[in-house]
Order: sequence, then C-alpha cells, then structure tokens
Amino acid sequence: NIVYIYWKALYTLVMLMIFVERAYYYSVEREHAGLRRIAGYGVTITRGAASAMMFTYSTLLITMCRNLFSVLRSTALHRLFPFDYMIDFHRYNGEWALIWTVVHVIGHAINFYHISTQTPSDLTCLFRDYFRRTHVLPKFHYWCWETITGLTGVFLTFHAAVIYIFAHFGRKHYFPYFWHTHNSYPLFYFLFVLHGSGRLVQPPFFHFFFLGPCVLFVLDKLVSISRNKIKIDVISAQHLPSSVIRLEIRRPPNFSFQSGQWVKIASTGIGEQEYHPFTLSSAPHEENLTLHIRAVGPWTKKLIQVYQDQGPRTKYPQIYMDGPFGEGHQTWWDYEVVVLVAGGIGVTPFASILKDIAHKLQNSRTLLKTKKVIFLWTTRSQKQYEWMTDILREVETLDRHNVIRNHVFITQFKSKFDLRTIMLYLAERHFQRVSGTSLFTGLRAITHFSRPNFTAIFKSIKSKYNDAS
Repeated sequence: NIVYIYWKALYTLVMLMIFVERAYYYSVEREHAGLRRIAGYGVTITRGAASAMMFTYSTLLITMCRNLFSVLRSTALHRLFPFDYMIDFHRYNGEWALIWTVVHVIGHAINFYHISTQTPSDLTCLFRDYFRRTHVLPKFHYWCWETITGLTGVFLTFHAAVIYIFAHFGRKHYFPYFWHTHNSYPLFYFLFVLHGSGRLVQPPFFHFFFLGPCVLFVLDKLVSISRNKIKIDVISAQHLPSSVIRLEIRRPPNFSFQSGQWVKIASTGIGEQEYHPFTLSSAPHEENLTLHIRAVGPWTKKLIQVYQDQGPRTKYPQIYMDGPFGEGHQTWWDYEVVVLVAGGIGVTPFASILKDIAHKLQNSRTLLKTKKVIFLWTTRSQKQYEWMTDILREVETLDRHNVIRNHVFITQFKSKFDLRTIMLYLAERHFQRVSGTSLFTGLRAITHFSRPNFTAIFKSIKSKYNDAS
C-alpha cells in the first residue's frame, strides 16, 4: 500500500530528526558543558534516544484510538491516511520504541559509570538543580536505586521487558497474561512522567509529546467504556462443523455498523475484562447481530463450552461488546466491478458484505454504481465451512439480477492432473451445465478443485471489464 509506506517513511523520518536534533544539541551546543566532558558522546546518544522514546511511546496511544479511526474511515480522509493499517503501525511503532529503550538503557549504564567516578564537588556543579548530601561520594548503586530517575528507570526497563515478552511470545498461548500486561500501560506512563521529574540533565518536557495523544486516547477510551457497561443478551448459540459456533446477539439500541466491521466481546461466563475481536457476520439491515467464531485458542474453546446448543429458550451468559470498528470493505459501491477474495475462516467479514450487497441490490438497484461482484473463496474443504454455503445460498436467492458471481476453490484435492481430480471436475462441470448448480455445494457458484491462479484470474477480469471504472 503506497499510502501506508508513505506515512511509515514520514513517521520514521520525523522520529530520526528528533533523535538527531537532541544528539546535535548535546554534541555541539553543549560540547563544553561539564556533563558532556565527563560522559563524552554517551550523553548525546542517551538524550537523543530519550527524545525518540518520548515521541514513539506517545504516538503509540494514537494508534489505539479505534473509535476515532472508525469515524474517520468513513470520510474522504481514508484515501489519504492508512486507517486500515493501524495495528501494523502500532507494532512498527512499538518496535522502534523498544530499540530506543535499549539504546537509552545501555547508554545510561555507561554514563552512570562515568559519573560515579567523579568527586562530590564536581557533581554539585554538574547537577545544580538536583539536591544531594555533598559529603557522600555517590557510586553506581546510588544513581540507580537512590534517585527518582534511576529507580523509575529500572522499573520502566523491567516493565517494558514484560510487556514486550508477552506481546511477542505470549499472545497466542497465554492471552490473559498478554491482556493484563498490555493493560498495565497507565502505570508505565506514570513511571515515565516520574522518570523525567528528577531533572538530572534537563527540565522535563515529556508533556510536549504526551499531552495531545493522551487527550485523544482518553476521549476514545471513554467512548468504549460507555459501551462496555451495557450487558447484551445472547439469543441463541448454534454449534456448526469444524468447531465453529454461531452466536446470535440482541442488537443494542442505536447500534449502527457497516458490513465487514468487527467488535470486541467479553463474556460474563468467562471473564468480564477479557475482550477478543470478532467480525460481525450479520448485515447492517438485519434485526440481530451474529458472530461466527472458530475455536482455535483457549478462550474460544471455553466459549464453545459455556454456550452450548440447548434450544431457543435457553438463558445464556450475557456479553459486553465494544465497537464497531472498521476495515476497508465499506466502499464497494464506489466501483463498477468489485473483486472479493477470502480464505478459510477469514471469510467471516464477507458473509456480512455479501448479504449487504444482495440486500442493497434488491432494494436500490438503480442507485448503485456496482455492476458486477466477483467473490473468490478458497477453503480446504466444503464441509469445513458449511455455514458459509448456507449464507451464499441466501445471497444467491436475493440476487435476482445475477450481479454476484461466486467461485469456491476447494484445495484438499490432488493436483489438477490427477485422474481422480479430473473425474470430479468433469462430473461437476456436467452437473453444472444440466442443473445450473454445483454437485458438491448445491449453489450456482462455480466449484474449482485447485488453488486459484490469481494472475490468470485478474488478467481475465481486467480483459472482460476493461471499460469499468
């Protein structure tokens, strides 16, 4: 994505300029200052890294303003800013923050060694704003454990290490630890503010970087908290093949969303503070909300155990819901030809999108620009996601103008040159010509027994719809 690369490069350039500005200031403009003469260029590196850390850790908050991005995504700004890449940008931002943290810590360890070898009288001249007993000769342990800057620096280092370890290695298998460590960020930023209040080298100016992103994040968080306080009824739970559960949820009052968007839910039967993201499989015009969730981790496996398929009158544990949050699928009506590509359980957002497209085509055909929708779905076996074939059947029923064309690619079969695959292909094509439906799925969708050749497919679409805008 060119827009994402542009903003990523611009962000990196600004960050490096912040580092260079502070490094230049302590290397040239304060070259003859006492601290600079004692610690050498270690001071320039640590001060430059400190400013880069202030910038990266502050902008991390902006990347988590999901409600703000959901609103902005529906405006013309989505063409100028990569709102759909905020999670990737959050990771990229965090990686740079970790790099600057490591540079800052190592640099200060060297600086503290140089400073601890100086006489008390020299240190009094160096740190004029910092009070200490002049008759005590400070050593390394003093600067680390008996100053507010050193003590908070040690705590911040361990805190950052724990957050990054569980973010990179514990998210998949130890999600509760990832969740709790990541949500300890208020303590992290509190220690960050205290760290600069010691005034060892310069007056604190972290607030110049922090206040703007903090205000945006707090306002965004208040919007989420206002929604999280509402308990929502689960109307039904249906267990489907391949460890998939379908939850039907009562739609909250004034809840509006666009097809393809996702929400975060927490179950009162599992843990009210542990939220997980899932895509809405219901269309915006439907009365209730539906989620199709596959059990692939500890939390989703427990979800299937808590929500048993026990009939329509069963009282299920209620849920908390935060969202909706958007993706880049809501502007399909801006194009004459739309190509949708999905794989495996990643087909969930397209369940909502296809139902929405079919509904809009049925009710406002003359108002839409879209003339053709081509849906390519790759799945290992049709039995794995039988629930999706039911939705495709519903979409085909609503699509009276044959605008939507579905292609299902089943990849569990052998090579297309295998005799068994050839026989399946011939039987499928013959049955499709005679009945107009697939022998395997019962849909009008064309079934393929191989992986899609996207190069050939896109060339064919481009050739056929060359005049489309």
